[in-house]
Amino acid sequence: MGLISTPSDSALTNFRSLSPGVNDMSALVDQLSAYLDRGAIVYDQDAERGLFRMLFEGKHGDIRVMMIIDESMLQVFTHPANKIPESHRQLIAEAITRANYGLKLGNFEMDFEDGELRYQTALPLGDSFPEDDVIDHILYVGGAMIDRYVPAFLSIIYGNEDVKLAIAAAEM
Repeated sequence: MGLISTPSDSALTNFRSLSPGVNDMSALVDQLSAYLDRGAIVYDQDAERGLFRMLFEGKHGDIRVMMIIDESMLQVFTHPANKIPESHRQLIAEAITRANYGLKLGNFEMDFEDGELRYQTALPLGDSFPEDDVIDHILYVGGAMIDRYVPAFLSIIYGNEDVKLAIAAAEM
């Protein structure tokens, strides 16, 4: 499994409005790094920004994951291998809306400008660092959702499948 860089780091500016304190941030970064090490997960780290990048093998291609931690939140952004072609972004936006409606943890998002598709999960941080099984859940749910719904998105894009039928098939 190799490391990659994310298509954009805009998530950092979009989702982090306050600059965390150095001591608090350092402890959180160390704890998240220790969690990843315990799981033998290969990652690239930017400790200053609380950013961790990973690459996993999914059922339908590589899955890129970016974790961002700050004083108040742990966010996980999971990206499938491909971007959405401009000609199909409106249809995929409808598909995403249909898919998101029943989801209990996290949601799909798409950048209309460049076609970047991702699944986002987040966990508010309290007084203590979350247990490993809680982090496992928010880390891996994105990959599971990418594996579940990407075939539907691809069938819409390349097979001219009806959006409603494609999402219904993914949810069976």
